[in-house]
Amino acid sequence: MLIAVAAGLITLFIATAAAFAISRLRVKGGRLMMNRALFTYFIPAAFLAVPMYKTMSNYGLLNNQWALILAMVTIASPYSIWVLKQASDKLPYELDEAAKMDGASPLQLFRLVYLPLMMPSMVTVGTYALLLAWNEYLYAFLLLSNERDLTLGVALGHFLNADDSPWELLMTTGLIYALPPAAIYYTFKRYMVSGLTTGAVKA
Repeated sequence: MLIAVAAGLITLFIATAAAFAISRLRVKGGRLMMNRALFTYFIPAAFLAVPMYKTMSNYGLLNNQWALILAMVTIASPYSIWVLKQASDKLPYELDEAAKMDGASPLQLFRLVYLPLMMPSMVTVGTYALLLAWNEYLYAFLLLSNERDLTLGVALGHFLNADDSPWELLMTTGLIYALPPAAIYYTFKRYMVSGLTTGAVKA
């Protein structure tokens, strides 16, 4: 839960700030950087496992929960930025102009105008990143080997290595493991639907 929530919050912060800078502040080269980031999805995540392992080793983060958190943030951020950028493009620029005429700074514009209007899309992105980290197995298996830091998905996999696998325990734990994502999905379902469709249809 700690890894999933941390990955979701960090991804949400990065994606929200980046989308605001690209779409509303129109920083130079922002759209180019976003498109380049999206091109990383042409490479399967499994192919990046060894470079990611090497990178975390160089920074001394192996067998540390931060290794998995940062890996999940790296994987989730490009798509999250793209979703929020598309949603941000649909907001009327007249709101920004009115706020600037009233003397609002970029930070005030971000906090008082941008964030409230972007809330459905932000909930979508945060939920996406959280569930991505929650269900991750490959990177969790590769980057965490300390038994105290194993994710539940990897721990369940270890039970299958036994000669006599405790199937009753596996099924029970698997059901409990599936409950939080289901609860999160149904809690934020209406926000996710509106957040994903925002910006999908051009007027």
